[in-house]
Amino acid sequence: MTPMADSGDAALNTYRYLRGGMAALLLMLGAAVVAERLRSGCWQTSISAYYFTPAQGVFVGSLCALGALLIVYRGSSDTEDVLLNLAGTLAFIVAFVPTSRPVLACGDTVAPGAAGPAATVGTWAVVAALLAARLASWWLYRRTGTGQRRSTLGTLVTWVQRAVFTVGVVTLAVAPEWFVGHAHGIAAVVLFAAIIATVVQTAFVVGNQDDDRCPHRCRYRAVYRTIAATMAATLLAAVVLHFTVDGFNHAVLVVEAALIAAFGVYWVVQTVELWGTTTREALLAAGAAERSRTLRAL
Repeated sequence: MTPMADSGDAALNTYRYLRGGMAALLLMLGAAVVAERLRSGCWQTSISAYYFTPAQGVFVGSLCALGALLIVYRGSSDTEDVLLNLAGTLAFIVAFVPTSRPVLACGDTVAPGAAGPAATVGTWAVVAALLAARLASWWLYRRTGTGQRRSTLGTLVTWVQRAVFTVGVVTLAVAPEWFVGHAHGIAAVVLFAAIIATVVQTAFVVGNQDDDRCPHRCRYRAVYRTIAATMAATLLAAVVLHFTVDGFNHAVLVVEAALIAAFGVYWVVQTVELWGTTTREALLAAGAAERSRTLRAL
């Protein structure tokens, strides 16, 4: 038996597993889609349509696990942390609330007409868990005096997150049928918008990292900018296609796959870049926060 690692090593390995785990979960989702394609003989017309196929278990499970990892992952700034919490919570909604039921191109249907009740039950379970977790964390921070003030942008994004959650819960309570019919698409768009904002912030922070600690920072900044631009373009294309094509179309599948792939690449690149550190704070150049008003606001 090897000696137990110190707390620093444990934290570092935890961050490595969290980053790598997100890429692995997206790979698992992609593998399920491909496996269903091989089994059924054709592609469905969107990633979300696989909720209604034998790949449903992997679809729901991978999104729930991804949501948990995003919530647990502590961002390098208050703003990033809140954005990841928002994205992680919405991943559960995308998982539990199915898209509007498509006409499957081929293969078996595994989700009967109970999708609506299942969606509301699942969402209320998420609300209950979030409320319990929030109350528990508030009490522990208050009891131990370990709470910290958020940055300017972190506070702003926190209020945006609270507004999104409040509107969602009120809609679920007073108009559950509308919620079931629209929550999947809205949650998916906001989820990816939050991730895109995170990638943009990452590109900015990388530009302020120390050259000695991060000798390839210019390359990484260019990569993150490219990922952010790719995700923004594919998200916009996905929204436009959903509003313009007649029903579901394989173009939607291609665009969604590209968007998810870019998301996966982001976590792969971060896993490689940050392999030797927990968060980016340790890589910042000396005095960077004092010189940059934007860094202080994050």
